[in-house]
Amino acid sequence: MTIGALQALGAVLVGMAIMGIVVWFTMPSLMLIKHRSNRSYDDTVASLCEALEKKQDWRMLTINDYQKSTAAFGAMERVGSMNVCNPRYASRILAADANRGVTAFMPLAIGVYEDKQGQVLVSQLNVRLLGMMFGGTIAKVMGMAGTDLNEVVAAVAAK
Repeated sequence: MTIGALQALGAVLVGMAIMGIVVWFTMPSLMLIKHRSNRSYDDTVASLCEALEKKQDWRMLTINDYQKSTAAFGAMERVGSMNVCNPRYASRILAADANRGVTAFMPLAIGVYEDKQGQVLVSQLNVRLLGMMFGGTIAKVMGMAGTDLNEVVAAVAAK
């Protein structure tokens, strides 16, 4: 190999390493969306339920209270998640055997929690971005689901 080819290969490897570092540090902020709520914890959960009911085919499946379920291991602020599903969207993804692996992140969830200062926050997975990693039907349907959930959370989050 010539010196020029080795330099080019070295530059490509350094570029790949830099890109890997950038992705490593930016992915968490891209994949997890957080919003502040000006409401109390309970009002935020209730408002999210109301906003979700207005969206076509969306269902609230369960509300998880992590403060309660982890109490034996220590006290914490209010923390929970809301498992939500749109059966119409789910059926489109799950119709193909090749797509069924995404059941690992079904149903979708919206997190609601208080920080140590008492501020209530709402968190959600960036469903659209996650879907783009898979492409095809999954990307299309998760894009629609992401839009719906963004609208639900935006209706409740602080402006």
